Amino acid sequence: MGSKQMMPQFIEALSLGPVRVLFRKRTNNLMRSLLCTLNRETIPPEHLGTLGVVSESIEGDRYIVWDVESNDWRSFYQDSIIAFEPETPDQRATGEAST
Repeated sequence: MGSKQMMPQFIEALSLGPVRVLFRKRTNNLMRSLLCTLNRETIPPEHLGTLGVVSESIEGDRYIVWDVESNDWRSFYQDSIIAFEPETPDQRATGEAST
């Protein structure tokens, strides 16, 4: 799924709110699910300064995103993405994971 055609949609979804991303880690080839975002309203104010630096890295094949569940920055590579799905407001309210 890591095609360049889907990347504008992916970046837009990240900027709007939490997105569930399924990807394969390069270090151990294990699949990982990550609830992440680049939405300014979701990232804690003390970490917003990092967002400008992170935004510059989007042009490459590595994505640096805010992990909503761990409250920290995480990264993964474009070619490792298996699937992604924006989380709906209902899922956020109930804490229910997307499928």
